[in-house]
Amino acid sequence: MSLLFLSLLLLLSLSLTSPKPLSHNKPPKPVSSQTQNQLILQACQATRTPDTCASSLTSPPSDPLPPNPTTADLISLSLSLPIRSLPAAQSMSQSILQSSQPSNLNKSNAARNCLELLSFSATRLNSTAQILQRGGDQIKTSRAYTSAALLYQYDCWSALKYVNDSQQVNATMSYLLSLIGFTSDSLSMLVALDRSGPDTSRWGPPKTERDGYFERTGSGGGLAEGGVPGDLVVDATVCKGGGCEYRTVQDAVDRAPVWGDRRFVIYIKAGVYDEIVRVPFERTNVVFLGEGMGKTVITGNLNVGMVGVSTYNTATVGVSGDGFMAKDLTIENTAGPDAHQAVAFRSDSDLSVIESVEFRGHQDTLYAHSLRQYYKSCLISGTVDFIFGNSASVFQNSTLLIRPRQLSPEKGETDAVTAQGRTDPAQSTGFVFLNCSIDGDDEFMGYFNAKPTIHKVYLGRPWKEFSRTVFVDCYMGKVVRPEGWLPWLGDFALKTLYYGEYGSFGPGGNTTGRVSWSSQVPMEHVDIYSVDNFIQGSEWIPSQQ
Repeated sequence: MSLLFLSLLLLLSLSLTSPKPLSHNKPPKPVSSQTQNQLILQACQATRTPDTCASSLTSPPSDPLPPNPTTADLISLSLSLPIRSLPAAQSMSQSILQSSQPSNLNKSNAARNCLELLSFSATRLNSTAQILQRGGDQIKTSRAYTSAALLYQYDCWSALKYVNDSQQVNATMSYLLSLIGFTSDSLSMLVALDRSGPDTSRWGPPKTERDGYFERTGSGGGLAEGGVPGDLVVDATVCKGGGCEYRTVQDAVDRAPVWGDRRFVIYIKAGVYDEIVRVPFERTNVVFLGEGMGKTVITGNLNVGMVGVSTYNTATVGVSGDGFMAKDLTIENTAGPDAHQAVAFRSDSDLSVIESVEFRGHQDTLYAHSLRQYYKSCLISGTVDFIFGNSASVFQNSTLLIRPRQLSPEKGETDAVTAQGRTDPAQSTGFVFLNCSIDGDDEFMGYFNAKPTIHKVYLGRPWKEFSRTVFVDCYMGKVVRPEGWLPWLGDFALKTLYYGEYGSFGPGGNTTGRVSWSSQVPMEHVDIYSVDNFIQGSEWIPSQQ
């Protein structure tokens, strides 16, 4: 017998007889697949459709959970479904675009809008997934991103609804509904985590103020001194007729850094700039500085009466890059009172600050489309639904003016100031007006004073099922109807919306005659709608103190 063989026998004998070392850090025993399914079912109780949610998350090709899943793992699993489904939705939209050009401009435009919106949705969902992987306390941002992702998917579906003339479009819309359901489930879980903590046994479906649920408040406070900083350094100057770097606003925007991590300040000298301006998603932290309302004017006249132009595309200025700021200028759409939807300004910019800017139009003047936006000391005028969208926006110390709506305004009109578009009770969206003023402009008041009963102005109407709009300490002129709020169509959304007021005053601020489906915000909950609490303003709005 060789020496090597004897040595191997000795080592084997020692390994069999020697005691095993003690471990003080044994990994926890992995939970069984049955237990994992029970955890999923419990987490799905936070959603609007628990059974569908659980079926989706436990059926192939759903991603497997780690051996001992955390709450973050459960939400990440839920997010994986819409993230994995989005490329197919984009491919289907691309196919619609390819098959529709150039024969159907409205369909091709809807498909192009879908591609843009779905790319936004994918980016926001992936960012949310990364936040969960990193850990930390960014739950409000996760909710804001996922709320926006859900909106973009819904808007794609809605755009296709108006051009649904083929099985191809119909199949895409059906697929989008599944995608919307997946995203809604993920958002509901994020809301449950924020509201009830990581113990999934305490989770339940999302509730709104209409159900008697009010969010927790933090520091309160209105952040009255926040806004566009006063010490900005100009990076580019725009002027009419030469004499500076750029003649158009768009040329200056195109020179802004891609994914800029500092503010790129564009100084726009006095003049009328007749152009359509787009600040793309990748142009972040762009700032427009003008020389004053009515002095620096960006103007356009796109409207939905034009072939191949949707409401989304009509904006004179459309901003997608985060961190946008603007101050001391006018943005208008001059399409006129008979042109229907014609947007002056559309914003998808998260953490955007707009101060001392005039928005002038008729129907759909200001499209506060998505994410978190702050408007301070602005002048916003229009006719019907002239502040609309599904963002979380706070308007502070601003003036809202109603203009004559029709070509023959002496015949009367019915106008709503707002049309907020929340489609899901878990979305952290809504419009809040703090210390604002609502009245008619001089021209409107001439008609109103002559025949006040036929010129009817309301604070808002429910564009979507869970519409949310709140007025806090606002002056309301005599143009505001005693009922306050206007139905959209029959009883649609009247049981699910939340329309609240607190401290309304002025001739139209008497709330005793308000419709029964509106609310008075309880004093103990009014701080929910502060700049800090509603859009986390103290974390990102620059101080001006």
